[in-house]
Amino acid sequence: MVALEDPESFTGFEAVLFDCDGTLADTHPAHHLALAATLAPFGLEIGREWYEGYTGTSTPETIKAALDGQAVRSDGELIGRLVAECGERYLDHLAAVTEITPVTALARQLTGRLPLAVASGGTRRMVEATLRHLGLDGLFTRVVTRDEVERGKPAPDIFLLAARQLGVEPAACVVLEDADSGLLAARRAGMAAVDVRGRSAAR
Repeated sequence: MVALEDPESFTGFEAVLFDCDGTLADTHPAHHLALAATLAPFGLEIGREWYEGYTGTSTPETIKAALDGQAVRSDGELIGRLVAECGERYLDHLAAVTEITPVTALARQLTGRLPLAVASGGTRRMVEATLRHLGLDGLFTRVVTRDEVERGKPAPDIFLLAARQLGVEPAACVVLEDADSGLLAARRAGMAAVDVRGRSAAR
C-alpha cells in the first residue's frame, strides 16, 4: 500500500509526480472567482454550485457551457480570448489558493529523498504562480505543464514527459492525482497512481 501519511511507503519508486490543481493546491475558489469575473460582462452569474459541476472540465469547455444559449457567437477566437482573460484574473485571486496539506506535507518530506515533479494540465504561468504563492516551488526537480505537450490528460503525454525529464522509467514512477482524467492518464503512461481524494491507494 502507498499511503499519503507514510513517506516510507514511497521508497519502492524512483520518482513521484504530482498534479497541481486539486492535488497540491485547492485552486477552485480562485478559478471560480476568475471565471465569474470574466463572464460577468455577458450578464452571467457563475454560482459556486454550477462551477463545481464542471470540476475536471477544461477552461475552454467550461466557458463554452456557460455561454451556451447566450446571444453571443462563441467561436474559437472569443473562447481563446476569454480563456486568456480568465487565466490573468486567476493570478489576481491567488490569495484564495490554499495548500492541500496531506499532499504538500508529503512533498516536503520526500524532497531530497526522491526526484519530484509537478505534471499539470494548467499553463506554466499559472502553475508556477501557484507554487510560488504556496512556497512549494523549491520542492520539485521539474515542472511540466500543458504548454509543453500536444495532448492533455487523459492522454499520458504530460506524465511521460515528466519521467523523461527526470531520467526515470515510467514504470518506476508514482502519480498523485485528484481527477479521473489524470488517474487514467497515469495508467496509460504505465505508472502507479494514488487518488488523493482518498487517504491511500494500492500499488
